[in-house]
Amino acid sequence: MASVHESLYFNPMMTNGVVHANVFGIKDWVTPYKISVLVLLSEMSKNTKISLVEKRRLNKQILPLLQGPDMTLSKLIKIVEECCPNVSSSVHIRIKLMAEGELKDMEQFFDDLADSFTGTEPEVHKTSVVGLFLRHMILAYNKLSFSQVYKLYTSLQQYFQSEKSKATSKTDSDEADMDLTNNDEEEGKLEKEDLDFPIGEDDLACSGPLSQKQAEYFLSQQASLMKSDENKALTPVLLQKELNNLLKFNPDFAEAHYLSYLNSLRVQDVFSSTHSLLHYFDRLILTGAESKSNGDEGYGRSLRYAALNLAALHCRFGH
Repeated sequence: MASVHESLYFNPMMTNGVVHANVFGIKDWVTPYKISVLVLLSEMSKNTKISLVEKRRLNKQILPLLQGPDMTLSKLIKIVEECCPNVSSSVHIRIKLMAEGELKDMEQFFDDLADSFTGTEPEVHKTSVVGLFLRHMILAYNKLSFSQVYKLYTSLQQYFQSEKSKATSKTDSDEADMDLTNNDEEEGKLEKEDLDFPIGEDDLACSGPLSQKQAEYFLSQQASLMKSDENKALTPVLLQKELNNLLKFNPDFAEAHYLSYLNSLRVQDVFSSTHSLLHYFDRLILTGAESKSNGDEGYGRSLRYAALNLAALHCRFGH
């Protein structure tokens, strides 16, 4: 049986894509978080001190990191640290050097990524999960204009500095709690900074649209949980909030409307469930997905299923 490491680096599977703003058709987009994941993959291939157990733990986290939404640097480092503290330290140092260095350091990093595929025995197979991810990130980076590259580097600096500032703020807050000589005005100021700054930085680091693959992974995961174990899925309010945010960037994403329909059924909201179901089939027909897969019968078949599902919905509510 192939090991986890072999399955991730040598078996061909689908790769993850990234979208930016409203351009949902673009499947790959480089973000500071994706750069951090690339650094992690690079350090995993170079670090020879990783034990077999640590390597397996890290490889189990690869798919969630590639398919899941962008996360803060501290959260990423914490996940890696729980698997292998040695690699965690190397990743943090390398990101620090890149963010506090110059633009050419990031450019050199992407140039070096291509070396992973060279040689008679490359570190990464080009059709594996990691290989596809690396190739798509390199391609997406090479398509950027100079102004976009500079903006990406600025975002990377902000991504790292926000985490650094947050850690500094936490340290200052801990010291302030131990210092009993502070007056009331200074304590009030520290308390305000502690409340206002870290929460906002967490939100900013994780905000932004999901990529197409990230969105598909999120929707399939939540739909599966709602079917198998509803208690493990997001609460109806939180799930609807996430769906609304997803639809804000791509209102024609049919699958999101269908999950919104299922979510509305959980709370017995007949108006919202009907609204979402109609939008799902409207978007499904507008995108032409059904017509392409079923030929000329595509539109008629979609309309028949729409009528059948709408009838089932009214039947469920006893109409």
